[in-house]
Amino acid sequence: MAAHCVNYPHIFLWGMFMTKKVFTRMIAASATVMLAASALFADLAKYEAEAFVTNETMTPKVAHESASGGQYVQMREGDLTFTVTAPAAGFYTIWARYSQTYDNAKTQNLVVNGSPAGTITFPLTSAAVDDPAPVFAIFKAVGKVRLTAGANTIGITRSWGWVDIDYIEVGPFEPVPFTLTTRLVTPNASENARKVFQFLRENFQTKVISGVQTSTVMRNTGGYVSNSIDDQAEMSHIKGASGKFPALMGLDFIHGTGEQANRPNGGGDWFIGYNNATLALAEEFFNKGGIPIYCWHWRDPLRISTSDGSFYTENTTFDLTKAFTDATYDKFDENSAEYKAMLSDIDEVAGFLKRLADKNVPVLWRPVHEAAGGWFWWGAKGPKPLAQLWRLMFDRLVKHHGLDNLIWVWTTEESGRELEWYPGAEYVDIIGRDWYPPQNQQAKMHGSLVANFENIKGIFGTDKIIALSENGPVPHPDSLVSDGAQWSWFMTWDRDFTTTVNTVSEWNYIMNHNYVITLEDMPGWGNYGVTSVRNNNGTAMKAAPGAISIRSHRGALELRISGTGVRSAELFNLKGAKVAALSGERLTGGNYRFPVKGIAKQMYIVRVKTGDNRVVTLPVRIE
Repeated sequence: MAAHCVNYPHIFLWGMFMTKKVFTRMIAASATVMLAASALFADLAKYEAEAFVTNETMTPKVAHESASGGQYVQMREGDLTFTVTAPAAGFYTIWARYSQTYDNAKTQNLVVNGSPAGTITFPLTSAAVDDPAPVFAIFKAVGKVRLTAGANTIGITRSWGWVDIDYIEVGPFEPVPFTLTTRLVTPNASENARKVFQFLRENFQTKVISGVQTSTVMRNTGGYVSNSIDDQAEMSHIKGASGKFPALMGLDFIHGTGEQANRPNGGGDWFIGYNNATLALAEEFFNKGGIPIYCWHWRDPLRISTSDGSFYTENTTFDLTKAFTDATYDKFDENSAEYKAMLSDIDEVAGFLKRLADKNVPVLWRPVHEAAGGWFWWGAKGPKPLAQLWRLMFDRLVKHHGLDNLIWVWTTEESGRELEWYPGAEYVDIIGRDWYPPQNQQAKMHGSLVANFENIKGIFGTDKIIALSENGPVPHPDSLVSDGAQWSWFMTWDRDFTTTVNTVSEWNYIMNHNYVITLEDMPGWGNYGVTSVRNNNGTAMKAAPGAISIRSHRGALELRISGTGVRSAELFNLKGAKVAALSGERLTGGNYRFPVKGIAKQMYIVRVKTGDNRVVTLPVRIE
């Protein structure tokens, strides 16, 4: 049955003709394996892990009937290095068959030809943690890696350890172009917010924007006087090392709420001074042509904990789940103390952001960051409560308070559950990744992280800018260029990360590289015009040429197409298994509706093949 605009075509369920080989490869434990099997698994070279064991005490071989070749390797606390052969110099993709039954995710280091090349995160493959029996799955371990012609070494070295490897497969890398959205998720976004977003889009994949997080924002004179850009510690250090300032400044509402900020009898004056100083710095920096970005280390909203680190899970008893009516986490309990406390804090921060909006200062806004790590209270109770909290914050700041100066930055991990945490594309402008290597490896970890970049692109699709939203070591620009790791910006964390982990000579090299945008390179916002299509209400925006979007609405998936049209559309779950063929026929521009009755309510990936043979992956939550 042909699909027509706004009609209801059949969903063709899949499975009868799937071969055992394809089925095995489709059962992956990561959201990164979303593409059709046959084309991607052609020309793969297979390397059994047991053939590369050099220390069986550290990485023992284990016999098992379900392992390829009858054996697999337990990494434990050891390393595993494969020697692989590439037919030609270029980029390749690495797949791995592995078992990981110990934790929700285990991250290991990737070392290619002796040089650090990023990390690989191995998701859990078993429902039971600490299951002694291996449960194997195949996933795309490395989306993009540069190999030379002939022999190469690919090392999976211990960071967290304790991953079981059966084999890896090395095959061709298939590039997928970005199709960036042209609008912000905030309806009627301010002109300056649109200027910043346009600047980020124009330079994405062409340059990387330099950034640094601040520590000291005011002078220690007893008068709570704001530092200037010139004398702020991290900014001044980088300027002294290189002669240039970063173009992006990281700030924090860490002292904006919580018990300390509300002490009686003037005890909160220092905290009030700190908040005022960050706002003054943000205004000064934007007026000088820079881009301010705020995170929020959100202290215990109930203000029971008096710890200076009451945003850490271990330092507070605050329980996000108590803000909901029940364990489905579908609805907030507006009478709960937890809900009222969070709303009060959001309103407090809204006041700070409103002061910037009144000065026409836009903000890259990065709240509830690193949630999937679980070390902050907002992520300690799992993905759904956190995603609901993000949506609550968005609605409160944008719809209730009318803030139009925010560009929303989501911080992801790479645990295999990214789309469960994700609040949805309609609430996020930019995808960020925070990355810190183990402390004893920081000095040598200046690689491009292209594997992580491609992994995030594979998870979230091609319509969002991707940024290195926090980092310890700065990826070296030459590496970024040669590997095609197209991070929008880097933002080195404060104190020792700025002054020690990255040396003075490295800052001089980085900041004076022609691939790096510094404050001195910025156009000046008064001279910079908005030329992109202006968004109005967030829904009536005309799609950019070639744009494709998907949403779940009233029991159906609604696919919106413009440009070259679509040749096929398929639905996959987060383990990489195909759930349904939405359409196997060519669809021209327009809106199409596919009923999803009987399909479980959860996160999915829609894989679309366009008329010009591009592959686009779109995350969607079926409600």
